[in-house]
Amino acid sequence: MSEPTADLADQPPRKIAPNPRLSGWGLTFGLLAACLIPLAGLSLYATFYGRAASRSLPVEVTLDRQTVVAPNGQGGMLVDVVVVRNLADHEIPNLTVNLNGQYFLYRDSPLQKGETLVLPQAIFMTKANQRFTPGRYPILEVTVTGRLPSNARGVKETHFE
Repeated sequence: MSEPTADLADQPPRKIAPNPRLSGWGLTFGLLAACLIPLAGLSLYATFYGRAASRSLPVEVTLDRQTVVAPNGQGGMLVDVVVVRNLADHEIPNLTVNLNGQYFLYRDSPLQKGETLVLPQAIFMTKANQRFTPGRYPILEVTVTGRLPSNARGVKETHFE
C-alpha cells in the first residue's frame, strides 16, 4: 500500500455537479410567478363556478324564544333558539349552521322534508370549543349550508338587525 501524497491531501475536494445559480432577475420572476399563477387560477375558478352562495338552500331561518326540554328530562326551559325549517321536497344532508360566522353546529343526520329543527343558541361553539352565550352578543347573521340533490353545496345566509 502506498501512502497518499501530501499534495493531494491539501487540495479541496473536486465538485462533480455544477452549482445551480439564479440571477436577481430570475429570482424576481420566480417569486412573481409563484404569487400570480395561484391568484390567476383562483380568479378563473371563481369566474367559471361562481360563489357557493349562488346555489340557494331552500330553508327558512328564524330566531325565537321557545321552551326546550331540559337535559335532565324534567320539564322544559325557556331559551333563545335558532329555528331552521326545510322548505324543500327532499332531505338536506351535511347540514351546518353558523352564527355570525364564528359559532358552528354540524348535524350528522339529514334535515328531512318539511322538518323543523329547533336549536338552542347555547349549543353553538367556536372551533376552539368556546360556547355561544345568548344575549352577550347580538346575532347578526345565520348561515346554513347543506348538500343539494345535485351534490352541490347550497347556502342560505339570513341577516338580522
